[in-house]
Amino acid sequence: MQPRISVILPVFNGRRFLCGAVRSVLAQSLPPCELIVVDDGSTDGSLEELDALPPAPFPVRVLRQANAGQSAARNAAAREATGEYLAFLDQDDAWYPRHLEELAAPLAANPAVGWAYCDFDEMDLEGNLVTRAFLKNQGVSHPKRTIYECVEGDLMVLPSASVMRRDAFEQVGGFDEALSGYEDDDLFVRFFRLGWEHAFVDRPLLRFRIHAAGSSASSRFLESRLRYAAKLAAILPDDSRMFRYYVSDAIAPRFFLTSLDDYVRACSARDWEGARLALQSVNHFAAMRRRSLRLRWKMSWIQSPRLFRFLLAFNDRLPYRARFMRNPTVTLR
Repeated sequence: MQPRISVILPVFNGRRFLCGAVRSVLAQSLPPCELIVVDDGSTDGSLEELDALPPAPFPVRVLRQANAGQSAARNAAAREATGEYLAFLDQDDAWYPRHLEELAAPLAANPAVGWAYCDFDEMDLEGNLVTRAFLKNQGVSHPKRTIYECVEGDLMVLPSASVMRRDAFEQVGGFDEALSGYEDDDLFVRFFRLGWEHAFVDRPLLRFRIHAAGSSASSRFLESRLRYAAKLAAILPDDSRMFRYYVSDAIAPRFFLTSLDDYVRACSARDWEGARLALQSVNHFAAMRRRSLRLRWKMSWIQSPRLFRFLLAFNDRLPYRARFMRNPTVTLR
């Protein structure tokens, strides 16, 4: 018997991309048992695009809610789903035809597997290919074997690249609706800690769109980073007896470097409000790291966004070998 897979597609002002996402569901070699589209308070008439699509060979259900974010939309659809597996697809992504077939296979073969996910190709705003096999290209290693590996860097386990066992999803409590970023990492960590196995398919079965309007470019995303880091620090405190320093050696350095990268970009673009918010995160995570006179001295040089931008500009005018910062994100350790 074919597995019953419920496809969940949250939409918020995604009229430009929705048809492409739905067409990729219609083209699956293993059809789902249903498609649930959740309108998360759109104001652009996104769902009107569904009228232009050919009839689906499976039920298409539409849920509507006031804008509450992607996590809330996914959870609302999961509660209404009838399938034994849940497949999530973001409005601006698209699956390759064998996506559901290949990701459902490890779940069907082993009841201990709660999450199956794959590598993906990156595309730009217009849908043009940018990177093949993004995880492989970036050196992101999967599957993960320790909780330390799960928190020391971005997992890049995308909901759009995943199929999950519904029982496992319900056991861990679904997506954290307080997060507007890192909710996928947070969910994966909870799957891992409860003992659910995960299966990684090292082939791209998804085209993932990266563009400036994505959620990772928002201030809510920066706030979510702080919230997620606090969750991790609460459940994985440093344990000197076991020589496991999750916070000071993994969690804090990870988010410090990410926040520093945001700070550099904001200063370069003269986005002073963005720079102020990013600097708060940089200082927050610097305080959580192991104490270092070298780090404290370097931190003193970046506390003024305008001065830091001047130093960046001055540095860029120097001959390469004479530059005191060749890569600020790397050298400010």
